[in-house]
Amino acid sequence: MNKTKLLILSISIKGMLLQIFFWFGSCTYMAFMVTTLIDYGWSAGGAAAAMTAMAVIAMLVQPVYGFISDKYFSEKILSVSLLMVTAVCFVLLPFSLRSGNMPLILLNMAGITVTGMQINGLLDAWIVGLKQEFQTINYGLIRGCGSFAYALSAQLMGAVTVTFYHDMRLWIGGGVILLTVIIALTFRSARRFNKADAGEKPVNKINGAQALKLIFSSKQYCLLLGVSFFLLLSNAAITTLIQLLTRDFGGTAAQIGTATAVMAFSEVPAMFLMAFIIKKIGYKKLMFICSIAYVIRMIINASIASVNGLIFVQLLQGLSYAVLIPVAMSYLSQIVDERVRSTAVTIYTAVTAALTSILGNLITSSFLAAGLSAQSTLIFFTFSSLIGLSLVLYGSVRKIWELTG
Repeated sequence: MNKTKLLILSISIKGMLLQIFFWFGSCTYMAFMVTTLIDYGWSAGGAAAAMTAMAVIAMLVQPVYGFISDKYFSEKILSVSLLMVTAVCFVLLPFSLRSGNMPLILLNMAGITVTGMQINGLLDAWIVGLKQEFQTINYGLIRGCGSFAYALSAQLMGAVTVTFYHDMRLWIGGGVILLTVIIALTFRSARRFNKADAGEKPVNKINGAQALKLIFSSKQYCLLLGVSFFLLLSNAAITTLIQLLTRDFGGTAAQIGTATAVMAFSEVPAMFLMAFIIKKIGYKKLMFICSIAYVIRMIINASIASVNGLIFVQLLQGLSYAVLIPVAMSYLSQIVDERVRSTAVTIYTAVTAALTSILGNLITSSFLAAGLSAQSTLIFFTFSSLIGLSLVLYGSVRKIWELTG
């Protein structure tokens, strides 16, 4: 095995460990926070409102960190710094919650929002940068380990919460995040190419307006962003509505956890194989396949009538979300300019993760308040996935998906 292959193997192993520890630790907060607030005396509406507010903050801050990374610091330096603060916030949160001091709790949650909830986009930008240097790096394999760890954490931390309450779960999360810091320190930085020799502006000469112009002048980037937004809007709805549907069908909290675990575990095989599949099928066909899977998944979710059926259909996460994300990140590594890499990836994350979550919750809340059932609400999001499919077809007809250069 030559030096390049050994280097790629080392990057892959450390990348997988980084994703495993980050997502395991993050799950201790993200998957349980609404329940945590309710158990500490908050109303369900107040807890949901607080999480929505945090999602808004996360969406606004994400691209800012991307620009900071492109202009001043590497993804590695920024990620390590934010992870260290996140660990501290995790450890302090139980004390804030027990104090009952609302401003202090919100401040603690905001601290996690502007640090820990930003890491996903930065890690994606980091791996995209490494793929620009070594195209054979398997993003899906690395990210799939994170999905596996999230599912495993959801199961284990649920049991920990029942036995030791929320505090212990958050302290475990803080400890795991500290281990993530150690792994991140050993992980290779992504190379930042300076194109000044080719007559272009060097990295540190591009201001915010120029970066945005460079990013959004790409039809490929805009198309990918539009497709991902409409598809992942329906994904965000499923994440929320599956809890209500399970209850409506007479299911239990344990079955909600099972459905969530099925979704997460179903991502793993597809993500692991995606690098090979991309080579065989290509970006355009895979985008079509995942958009069709989203449409079918939404139609079935909107018509299913039992808890077991609802749990079973979540296996389609492996043909929808698990295809879209690794394909999108691999595609971004091909089309984004290295000088604005972090900004481009974090804007993508802000729109497709934070914004879809915010809008999904707002639309769902509005429909439910108007008297619609959770299942009827899913019909609207079926149309969202159909718009995503239409944009995929439009890009194919206009040959926008094709890679040039």
